[in-house]
Amino acid sequence: MASNHLSIEEVKKIPLPDYLAKLGFEPAKIRGIDYWYHSPLHLDRTPSFKVNTKQNVWYDHGIGEGGTLIDLGIKLHQCTIPEFLRKVAQDNVLIVHQHNRNNDKTQLERPKVEILSVSSLSALDLIAYLNKRRIDKTLASQFCSQVEFRIGKRNYLAIGFPNRSGGFELRNDWFKGAASPKDITIIENSKYDLCVVEGFMDFLSLLKINQHKNNTIPNATSFLILNSIALVRRSIDFMKEFKNIHLFLDNDLTAKNAKELLSKNDIGYLDASSLYSKFKDVNEYLTNGFYPSKPEETTNRKSTRL
Repeated sequence: MASNHLSIEEVKKIPLPDYLAKLGFEPAKIRGIDYWYHSPLHLDRTPSFKVNTKQNVWYDHGIGEGGTLIDLGIKLHQCTIPEFLRKVAQDNVLIVHQHNRNNDKTQLERPKVEILSVSSLSALDLIAYLNKRRIDKTLASQFCSQVEFRIGKRNYLAIGFPNRSGGFELRNDWFKGAASPKDITIIENSKYDLCVVEGFMDFLSLLKINQHKNNTIPNATSFLILNSIALVRRSIDFMKEFKNIHLFLDNDLTAKNAKELLSKNDIGYLDASSLYSKFKDVNEYLTNGFYPSKPEETTNRKSTRL
């Protein structure tokens, strides 16, 4: 059971692969005790982020930095050590003690998500899940597919949302995961306006709300779906290509830190979270049946971007 606070030593004992999996990152390859990932800190073509599961440390060959889970957490979430400790406790991250370092046996490989087939949405349980989230099949089918995948020896179905590197975000009524490689999704229409959301359910929800109340989002806007707030760092260069950036991020500390990171990198933005200020995110707002007029946007612009 999570408390309001965890010690640094307790958090350091959380296996890095488990924490990365919680964020949606799965290893691209496993070599004994070394797990290789596409970096959560920058865009790479080949896996450059290595986790040594025996020592429970990481090293990113692309930026020449590494450390413990504490070092990774404060870099990913742009927060202080106390803030990260509280976040881990609040997120109910399971603490699992490391294997005995004197044990020379190779660790068991984590089961990977294997994509078996991709087809049009048709499964009734997936459509029911969409309806539960107030998203209709017609809208979802424009951007999502039905994905059959395997974990271990069992096959499952999920709604699949593709990213720009060929991976999928996977959702059904009981499963929230991803098929590697983990990356952002870009739907580009123009270089003028860009709407940024954390996940594809929020993206679909935003489109649904806009069907009921026009001008919730700008006409001909492009979209950046982060697929994990941790990927905001690798999206900075892409965001700089746009004149107006509209943020529809969650109402939580992690999103607040992401906004601070954008400001530090001279990214001006329009904070549109007033649309759903009483709710966690866009989809929670939608599922509660609210279809307001265009939200009042809080401007945080740099003078160079006006």
